[in-house]
Amino acid sequence: MKKLLIIFFITICIACNGQFKVQNAQAFFTSSFPGMQRVDENGNKVAPEPIVTRFIYIECRFNSRPKIDSVYYNGILFNTSVADKEETNLKIGIQSANGKPVLLRPKKNNHTWKIDLVQTDGPIIAHSAVKKIIIKGKLDKTKFTTIITAETELATPDMY
Repeated sequence: MKKLLIIFFITICIACNGQFKVQNAQAFFTSSFPGMQRVDENGNKVAPEPIVTRFIYIECRFNSRPKIDSVYYNGILFNTSVADKEETNLKIGIQSANGKPVLLRPKKNNHTWKIDLVQTDGPIIAHSAVKKIIIKGKLDKTKFTTIITAETELATPDMY
């Protein structure tokens, strides 16, 4: 009887803690080039560097905005900001690989939050080099860690 009661208590604790975890996380990025061709002081063309915008959507069963402590791409720290409003059914963009739209529809009673990312140091991380994205944060007082192993490139309109 005592063992049964302990197992029941542990099961309840795990179930209660599980309601605050991140249910789904997806990483996205866009890459665009500036419209003007740059030249150096001798008039030689300088290859433009892409403007890479990265963001993550997390889905969780939590009403308030999550607090993100850190996001690492392959061990490189990114600055983060979480959107002020939660997102519901939304169209994220169009996949550049196949032209299909990316839609997010959270499960019933779940909330989706957008995390905007800015790389602070180092060279721009190539999409093909991204192997591990680690998100650490808190949902109320419950800490969470979520790992994403891939990101999706979204098409961007041409810039002139």
